[in-house]
Formats: sequence, C-alpha cells, structure tokens
Amino acid sequence: MEESSRFHPSPGAVPTHVGIIPDGGRRWALAHGKTLSESYARTRLRLKVWVEFLLKKEIREITIYLSSIQNFKRDPAELKANLELVEASLKEEITVMAKEKNLRVIVSGQRQVLPETMVKTIFNIEQQTAGYNRGRLNFLLAYDPLAEIINAFRESGDPARFFNHLRITTPVDLVIRSGGAPVLSNFLPLQSAYARLFFSDRLFNDFEIVDLEMALENFGKTDRKFGE
Repeated sequence: MEESSRFHPSPGAVPTHVGIIPDGGRRWALAHGKTLSESYARTRLRLKVWVEFLLKKEIREITIYLSSIQNFKRDPAELKANLELVEASLKEEITVMAKEKNLRVIVSGQRQVLPETMVKTIFNIEQQTAGYNRGRLNFLLAYDPLAEIINAFRESGDPARFFNHLRITTPVDLVIRSGGAPVLSNFLPLQSAYARLFFSDRLFNDFEIVDLEMALENFGKTDRKFGE
C-alpha cells in the first residue's frame, strides 16, 4: 500500500470520521444582542448535542475545530471568554461523555500559547482517556497544521511514514462548516485531502439537527472516486 493512500477516507455511505467547524459565534451574539460568553455557552451546548447525535449514528471519530493559532491574535477578552468555556467543557461534559461512551480524547494545537491551567486540564483528560477505544473525540485548539507536520517529521525518523506521527492520523470523510464561509481555514489539510465538504449559511448556534441529517444524507449519496 502506498503511503499516499493513507489519506483516502473510508468508502462507505456513512462517514467514519466527521470534522466540524462551528463558525459564526461572534455574528450570532451581535445579531441576538448577546455577549460573546452567552454565544459561546450556546455553542458549547449545541456541540454536545451534535456529538451525541453523531455517536448514535455509529460515527467513530469526531474532530471539532475550536480555534486556529491565528485566532489568538483576537481581542484578549474574547480569547479569555472562549478559553474559559473550553476548559470548563473539557473538565465537565467532555470528561463525563468520554467515560460513558468509552471515547479517547485528543487535543491538537500549540499549547505554549494556552494558560497553564488549561494545559494541565488537557494533559489530565488525555491521560484519563488514553485506554478508551470505542471512538475518538478530537479538538483542534490553537491549531497550526504546519507545526503539526513539522513535529511529525521530526518524530518519525522516516519522512515516508510521518503520517503515523500526526496528532490525528485518521483521514476525514466529511467536513461540516457553518457560518457561510466556504473555506477550510487550515482544518486538518492533510487528513481532509479527500473529504466531502458541506457548507451551510446558517450560523452554528442556529444549526439544527435536521441540517446535520442533511449533511449526512448528502454524503451517503455521493460517489467518491478519490482521484481515480
């Protein structure tokens, strides 16, 4: 098997690995007269509903794009509100869900820009769930794909097999992005090489389960050739 084939996602009608880009939180807050913290709190609840729904569909891996390294240039108050919510979610519902559903949790990103308390929280949840094997729940936080690739090359000792040393090694079948921007914004560019893309104009906080079902249905109808 050629190493490049590792980037091909599964050929089935149901995706094995789904990526989520929950865009539109700031716009939703502005449109509804809410604070960013209130908007992020709503996003937190909706992501939990999404994950539970996808797990019931027998999807084994879910990757959620929380922030890119570029997002850390934003207003410090906005970043603080976002990070506090993410840390609380990791400590609370994500820890509970991982234990109940037997899910391994992986957080990929540049930890040197994160608060020390959050780095400790990430370390703890990754250690606690390291032996869980029903599925994987991945989070991209302060994510930089170039840094991920460089680190994988350094760790591999064999550039032809660096893929095994990426933080997230499973090819993505389907990427779902809300908020109306038809771009991936550096979301797992290698792992998503042959992923199907579903873009919605809805802001994530207005995205309903029926919209998620539509994305899965469209995926199931697609004849994927993987460049062949």
